Amino acid sequence: MVTAQPSSTGAKKLDYMAISADDHIDLGYLPKDLWMQRLPAEFRDQAPHVEDRGDRGEFWVCEGDVWGEYRSERWFSRPNRSPIALDRGGVGEEGRPITPEKRMTDMDRDNVEASLMFPPIIAMQVGNPPLRNAIIAAYNDWAADFKKAAPKRFMPAAMLSPLDGEAAAAEVYRAAKLGFQQVNFLVNDVTQDMYLEPWDPFWRAAEETNTIVSYHVGGSVATNTVRARMRELAESGQRRMAFDMGLGNGGNSFFEPFVNLFTFGTLERHPGLRFVCGESGTGWIPYVVQEMDYRFNRLLERRSRDDLPIKQLPSEVFKRQVWATYQSDVVGLHLVDFFGDGHMLWASDYPHPDSTWPWSQDVIESETAHLDPAMKKKIIRDNAAALYGL
Repeated sequence: MVTAQPSSTGAKKLDYMAISADDHIDLGYLPKDLWMQRLPAEFRDQAPHVEDRGDRGEFWVCEGDVWGEYRSERWFSRPNRSPIALDRGGVGEEGRPITPEKRMTDMDRDNVEASLMFPPIIAMQVGNPPLRNAIIAAYNDWAADFKKAAPKRFMPAAMLSPLDGEAAAAEVYRAAKLGFQQVNFLVNDVTQDMYLEPWDPFWRAAEETNTIVSYHVGGSVATNTVRARMRELAESGQRRMAFDMGLGNGGNSFFEPFVNLFTFGTLERHPGLRFVCGESGTGWIPYVVQEMDYRFNRLLERRSRDDLPIKQLPSEVFKRQVWATYQSDVVGLHLVDFFGDGHMLWASDYPHPDSTWPWSQDVIESETAHLDPAMKKKIIRDNAAALYGL
């Protein structure tokens, strides 16, 4: 979250361009005919589609379930809705973030050279497994084509489902052939099953293909309900309650899935695997990793090393295999020494309400003034360039 609205947008730009490690391609902007055009013929009568529900607006619907709103021109003209980043920039319009020329214009305005784009963070629950897998593959095909418009600037992450390890492994191999560097799960959909033996083929596939795996804030039908309620509260003037719900739906959703990556031995079993926490923030991570180290060492006092599911200090595993993104994190930026050489990644979060766009330069300058210029450049650009091979 932006700590404060900048007093101006005229801050001196960096003498290098930033790389954003967490931006978005949202469900609300996707082409209305994406799945009708790209799903196999056998699934087209079940395709996700946009329904006009009169005064309530237009919504993405699949199997009778509402996934989320479609952001049409009517949506942008709605009175009393919560503002988003595009409104702050004066460019709110239907389809803008998926129009390559306009997206690059917005990136240039914020001095961003390249952008890692997460797939929709709204839970897209589908009960029919073959249909679910086809929907995911169709989105990934579309995103791979979108990347072709600016292959050195657009880096979409592929979408995966946490409900089927075998299907996820197959999609990793397919995504790698399509040119994806990263695959993503929504953190609220992640379960402990993903760290057990049936999921080993997935983690192996990611390691073999050198594909980065990420968790991003979002997911689950319950989270969709919370987000809808937050919007209702904010738009009705009950902003304190919306604020409280937002805190409960943010970075703290990472704690258990993050710890499980270490304590189940997933990262240790796959030492070549690279993992990114998307929009997690960074200030909480040093404490959690320190606590895992402490517990690890205390257990060694009580039992032999052979009795433990892990053999390495979590902090060692973290500094070998894990990265985390933030868009505004004053606390985390005073703990950079913990992250070592390269594991903190700046992001703008475009085009979300939490985004620093179009004020990213101001926010960066205000939050990194205490840092050594070389360290600052690593966080804002070089770490992401190294991770993604730019």
